[in-house]
Amino acid sequence: MRHRWRSVTAAGHRSTLDRLRSLPAAVIPLFVAVAVLGYVAGHSRSHDGSAEALHTARGAHVLIKYPVGWKPVSSGVGVPGLAIAHTQLIVAGSPATRAGLIIGTLPAGELGPLPRRFLAHLLRLPQTAVVDLAEGQAYRYAQFSGPGLQEPLTVFVIPNPDGAPTALACYAPSPKSSYMRACEQAVSGVTVVGQSQAYQLTPQRGYAAQISSAIASLDRLRVSLKRELQPQVSAERAQQLTKRLAGGFAQAAAALSGVEPTPAAARVQAALASSIARTRDGYTSLANAAGERDASGYKVAQKRVLDAEADVDRTLQAFVLLGYGPALGQPAGASRSSDSG
Repeated sequence: MRHRWRSVTAAGHRSTLDRLRSLPAAVIPLFVAVAVLGYVAGHSRSHDGSAEALHTARGAHVLIKYPVGWKPVSSGVGVPGLAIAHTQLIVAGSPATRAGLIIGTLPAGELGPLPRRFLAHLLRLPQTAVVDLAEGQAYRYAQFSGPGLQEPLTVFVIPNPDGAPTALACYAPSPKSSYMRACEQAVSGVTVVGQSQAYQLTPQRGYAAQISSAIASLDRLRVSLKRELQPQVSAERAQQLTKRLAGGFAQAAAALSGVEPTPAAARVQAALASSIARTRDGYTSLANAAGERDASGYKVAQKRVLDAEADVDRTLQAFVLLGYGPALGQPAGASRSSDSG
């Protein structure tokens, strides 16, 4: 019997406006709710667990011992939208149990631990934590929300700076079932083969505060100016507002340039700095077009701004998936790889 989480709906398309004098609030859309970053990831020490594990499976750069009564099968489960390659499926008892472990690799080259296309299908970002394994650490994602995600799912991602990350996905009829607990206990004892983890994944509170400060100042400016940038605003006022926005993004770029990233966040911070710089340039072009009454140039610049700000949002999502979230300094609730029930 095959078990699949049904496909979820794609994100809606945001339209753009093409008149110079029509300047609705959508011109400066708010960042996603993660705009103010903080240290929120749970962090736990893995446990060996009480489940007896006698069988060993190897796949996707890991060795894992799985419980008695579980067995590898050749086909079965899939998670729509989550591209897991080189999969190996280990089910609890029989496929009819609707519980098991998927082992495989995720696409290489993604900005965050989870693929961008998969995130676009979700209604909200999953709960994030960093957990210790027998060797190294992993990101743990739980409480996935989407129309097709009917069965509880917990995904562990082991980063691989030189290639494809390893994914271990536990699924069960209930998040507190013995099957989910046994699966997560098995994952906590996984051994990584052929790659080493040279740095810690645990989020750093001081680093979070620095990033949060730069983003929070920018977001406050954007919220303030959005109230003024309305359809009836004059071209002169539009030029003033967009110049101020360009200045705000320039200040944020300067602030980020002085922040030393943690090894785990270096790529994400570089991407954030790049997207903020492109947004700054877009607003500068927008201000110039408004000043020159250039409707065609304004439309082109507006598209640049919308695309660049969307990249800022996606980059902030990647920060959340690294364990940084909106409540600065507030640790998440207990989230242990072996304590799901």
